[in-house]
Amino acid sequence: MKIALAVFGALAVGITFSPALAQSAPPDAVMLVPGVYTTPEISAKCQAFAAKRVVGGSNTDTSRQAVALACAQKLWKAQLAKGAK
Repeated sequence: MKIALAVFGALAVGITFSPALAQSAPPDAVMLVPGVYTTPEISAKCQAFAAKRVVGGSNTDTSRQAVALACAQKLWKAQLAKGAK
């Protein structure tokens, strides 16, 4: 549980909100936390990825949520980078 809270806390602190990112979001995008958006495709990939991860401790739901959030952030940034090129 301490690891899950540390991971989630690090993600929450490391994520900054940018109005520029909000304006570039496609119409089907949904904000998970400030600055992290997802689309149905990204959500499906990240949910499948998080479900396969082996997480320990007593609070596995929170751990999987942190993994899925990190996945969504990574894929969203990759989508933005691909669109900028």
